[in-house]
Amino acid sequence: MTEPILVRLCTTDDLDALGRREPHPNARYAEGHFERQQQGDYFFALAVRGDVQLGTSVLDCREDNLLQPELKSLWVYPESRRQGAARALTRFLEQQAIDLGFDEIFLRVDPQNAAAIPMYISLDYTPTGDHRLTTYEYVDALGNTHSREEMDAIYRKSLRLLR
Repeated sequence: MTEPILVRLCTTDDLDALGRREPHPNARYAEGHFERQQQGDYFFALAVRGDVQLGTSVLDCREDNLLQPELKSLWVYPESRRQGAARALTRFLEQQAIDLGFDEIFLRVDPQNAAAIPMYISLDYTPTGDHRLTTYEYVDALGNTHSREEMDAIYRKSLRLLR
């Protein structure tokens, strides 16, 4: 029998294994999310099955975030996809938002992301009709910082009925 998926907040004990899964040592995505979590109003969640890390996501509730709260940075490792990890991460972070008293939650998604959009719609997210230019910063293998822009669609979900 397959072990259930457990979702919890990331701890320092998780960072080494998460870092090993990043594209290169300079990326430091997990470390950055964890540092923001330590500052507050930012929740870095990890899905695991037994000792196997399946993926991560973030709930950003910081006041300087234009969409508050925002579900973001959802990533499930390719070999762990289509097993329920993305849904489990999303539901866990929605519950965090509910516990904090939020009535709705937002996310941004590339309109061309044919895998993510049907999942979000099945979880009752609806497109708002708004779009936002998102700038993503990343560090290459040589340690150089780059940015790329993407026009994302904004989706919203009411949390009122989940209380």
